[in-house]
Amino acid sequence: MTVGIDRINYYVPKTYLDLETLAAARNVDVAKYKRGIGQEKMSIPDLHEDIVTMAAEASAPIIDNPDQIDMVFFATESGVDFSKAAGIYLHKLLNLKPTVKVIELKQACYALTSALHLAIDYVKNHPGQKALVVSSDVAWYGFNTPGEVTQGAGAIAMMISENPRLATVTPGVTYTSDVPDFYRPNTMDVPVVDGKFSIDCYLEALKETFQAGDYPYVCFHMPFAKMADKANASLTSSKMDEDQLAVIKSVSKEIGNIYNGSLYLALIGVLIHHPQGLEGKTIGMFSYGSGSIGEFYTLTLTPRYASVNPVDRYLKGLSERKSLSIEAYEKAMNHYVKREHSLDYQAPLSQGFALVAIEKGHRIYKAK
Repeated sequence: MTVGIDRINYYVPKTYLDLETLAAARNVDVAKYKRGIGQEKMSIPDLHEDIVTMAAEASAPIIDNPDQIDMVFFATESGVDFSKAAGIYLHKLLNLKPTVKVIELKQACYALTSALHLAIDYVKNHPGQKALVVSSDVAWYGFNTPGEVTQGAGAIAMMISENPRLATVTPGVTYTSDVPDFYRPNTMDVPVVDGKFSIDCYLEALKETFQAGDYPYVCFHMPFAKMADKANASLTSSKMDEDQLAVIKSVSKEIGNIYNGSLYLALIGVLIHHPQGLEGKTIGMFSYGSGSIGEFYTLTLTPRYASVNPVDRYLKGLSERKSLSIEAYEKAMNHYVKREHSLDYQAPLSQGFALVAIEKGHRIYKAK
């Protein structure tokens, strides 16, 4: 039985902060942001959005028959509850059947890749069923911090099935090491980050797991777009040229860091630039989660991948956004932080999937 990724989608909030605006407000040369880390914009969640609503927005377009979904894996490091999985809320929003199993996974930015492998194994052992794999995160480091420029928000959804139309997946080599490069204790709202050390740990994991091959692209986890250049430069073979690097960075630089989904934004970039023509080609995928776990695996695009590659929708997700002023950005993130600490909350009216209230800590959502 062949099992793999049948469809993939991403969601990004409709508001963003241009890094020129941030640079002016922080009195920083914009080249430090746009050339130094390779970012152009950072996505900012709207007042009604959280990881659950973003996951729903990413998932809904790729669900043809909800009754075929038997399992939901929700990967995040921005969980809304220490006990209740965010996927339980998502299950209701997507109107999935009550027999669906739901689990939340956490290991920094690696959990989505782990969820992908687990989902493939699940479908192999449950013929005829499908698994929904999602990640959703808000990368938040606080105002006037070194990490502020690498923030972002967004979600990825993948449908895992037999006879996949998009890609088959070949697991690779995993490298695990207990390192304090990036972590967020329960007592803190923002992570503890040692940026230089984290890059060193990332590159060490890449060195230990990389498998050379004839890849048209190697997609890297990108907490910031320039990380792809650093990763590519560290390879002893299969290096990409500047044009190839531009493709894998093309979406990420417009959105920012979405933690678990950042690697898969690179894949979306490849699919946008190649709506067809990569049939049968194998793409390298390097996943890294601080703390740390790294894995290099591959996926092979099927002869049918063009039939499930909605390039227009992918591009629309980027084009239909509005730029925020620095004041609006700070208001939005202050609102986000305050809301996430609230036991009771009433949201403004909104369209689409939305968090409408928090009552005694329980979150209440509305579907589209």
